[in-house]
Amino acid sequence: MARIWTSPHRGDGLYWRRPERVQTRLQKGAQNPTLLPQRDILVRVASFAFRFVDIEHLRECLAYFQQKIHPSSRVSAKRLAADIGEDWRTQRSWEIERWFERLPMYLLEEPKRQKIVKALGEALQLAEAGKLNC
Repeated sequence: MARIWTSPHRGDGLYWRRPERVQTRLQKGAQNPTLLPQRDILVRVASFAFRFVDIEHLRECLAYFQQKIHPSSRVSAKRLAADIGEDWRTQRSWEIERWFERLPMYLLEEPKRQKIVKALGEALQLAEAGKLNC
């Protein structure tokens, strides 16, 4: 059984600050978006706790776990240049891992993957219905 809850945002550097989230907070009328109270969505399933900064982050993770077979993790230089800019080599080195590359491998086993998809889908429904304080 999955546990789904929200907690105050911890600025501990476990995940990055997304620029689109700051823009959303600016559109809500905040002069300094970092001073607004922030809540994270937490989902504990398969002996692992997922922490999401917003609903889009949750959707991205759900889409990743809905795939049975994952494509190669290699990213072409053209795609990096389109996403980051032409100076991507100075901004992104080879040591940087994406969020899904840091997950424990046991989460990709089929029985656990199915539990995770179910729990993340339930969390997404609750968040979209406004039943989670985020």
